[in-house]
Amino acid sequence: MSKYKGPTEGGSGGKRGHSNMEHWITTEEIKESSKSRRRNKEKNEIRREIQEIKQNESIK
Repeated sequence: MSKYKGPTEGGSGGKRGHSNMEHWITTEEIKESSKSRRRNKEKNEIRREIQEIKQNESIK
């Protein structure tokens, strides 16, 4: 048996207890999903602005 090493030192960065990370999504997947969300949000904003312009033109 090994000796008790005591508490972790400050600055360990939370490295302990995270050895089972295979099920976590990767950083690239997070980046890709945020890109697609941003792109879809921009598309919806552009569509909304086009509709507002068309409505304003039809009122005149």
